[in-house]
Amino acid sequence: MRNYRKIFLWSLFLISTAIEAQETNSNPEFDLLKAPISPASNLLGFSQSDIDKPTDVSAFMTSLQTASNSFTQLPSNYAIDIAPYWLFKKESLGDITTKGLGNSSGKNVLKQSLVLSFAVRNSDSISGNFDPQSTYGALAFKLTINRGEYDQTTKTSLDKIGHLQKLKLSLMEKNQNSIYENVPKEIDSLKDKRKKIFEGFDTNDESPDNILLGELLTKKQIKLDSIISSKIEVLLLNSDKNEPISKIDEQIKRLADKFQLARIGFTWDISGGVSSEFRNKNFNNSKIYNAGVWTTLGYTWEKSGSLLGIMRYLYNPDKTITPNSNENITDNISTLDTGLRYILGNSQAKFNCSLEAIYRSILTDNSVDPSWRIMLNLDYAILKNQKLTFSFGRNYDGTTTKDGNLIAALGLVFGFGNKR
Repeated sequence: MRNYRKIFLWSLFLISTAIEAQETNSNPEFDLLKAPISPASNLLGFSQSDIDKPTDVSAFMTSLQTASNSFTQLPSNYAIDIAPYWLFKKESLGDITTKGLGNSSGKNVLKQSLVLSFAVRNSDSISGNFDPQSTYGALAFKLTINRGEYDQTTKTSLDKIGHLQKLKLSLMEKNQNSIYENVPKEIDSLKDKRKKIFEGFDTNDESPDNILLGELLTKKQIKLDSIISSKIEVLLLNSDKNEPISKIDEQIKRLADKFQLARIGFTWDISGGVSSEFRNKNFNNSKIYNAGVWTTLGYTWEKSGSLLGIMRYLYNPDKTITPNSNENITDNISTLDTGLRYILGNSQAKFNCSLEAIYRSILTDNSVDPSWRIMLNLDYAILKNQKLTFSFGRNYDGTTTKDGNLIAALGLVFGFGNKR
């Protein structure tokens, strides 16, 4: 139990650190959290959906989820997902222009969409697939081969922001030219002094004294350049022509605050990972729980939602199964999942409702019956880059809440670092 508390506290620490880092930067953030993403939680069986909708990723994402027990439990399952390209972003990242980010595929899309996912699950006595005495951890990845193109609302917003930015640059250039053409006498005098610094200096004299003099004059020139630049900067800041520029900044900020980046068209994701069981919640006593690779393909319409399909291979070593003979045996099991998910809601909607159905066949043992999963998923954007999720349905193993073969889960997903 102590390990569980430590992990939970560390998760809260990481969340609060990310929130604090986000608040220290006043630049506007885009709302990129269009769908929860956590391939590691897929492996551990507590994701909102097994069939994730491809989307532009946040630099840092975290999700907390608990089984439904009058919604009074502390989160027992949580995941952290990072996008290395955006989290460790540098100035020279290649093509991250509006046009570049609008591309549907290519090597830049692979880098920009890569997600590294980490998840922890703590089970309870009602879970059939998991030992309540163990803690489960997973490491996974996800990347996008094709992410679709911007929808019309996104394109229109970007065009408006681009037009305002060009207008701002034009006004700034005119303001700067006006300042330089009408500088006060004080600055004019400093500029004359700078021009005369090297008058009479013999550049061909290589004697030590002349070289030293040249260095001193260069330092004086640099100091004068700094003084002139600072005085011109003050003039630019205090110029009465800055008011139109400030108004444009406000317009850009209002557009950015309402902006939602959404894509439509053909999408294709690839994911994979491995998970471990830490027996007796001891991290020195572990074994592989499962491993797998899967692909998700689909199409998103601007008005009528998304249709997605999945094909997934999972390897499950040392699993206790009950074949048709009803005698429990332990064996290495390979499974193949195929399924569909339909998401109802337009590309810019804050509320999404989806129905997902997946059929699981056993590849390694014909005596074991196939299983299936059907889930109703709801998610609502309560704030920018924050989603409340709810899932209800039947899992592969008939996981129960009390007496039925239904599962219910409530989750909260956060996204940070969405400045582009």
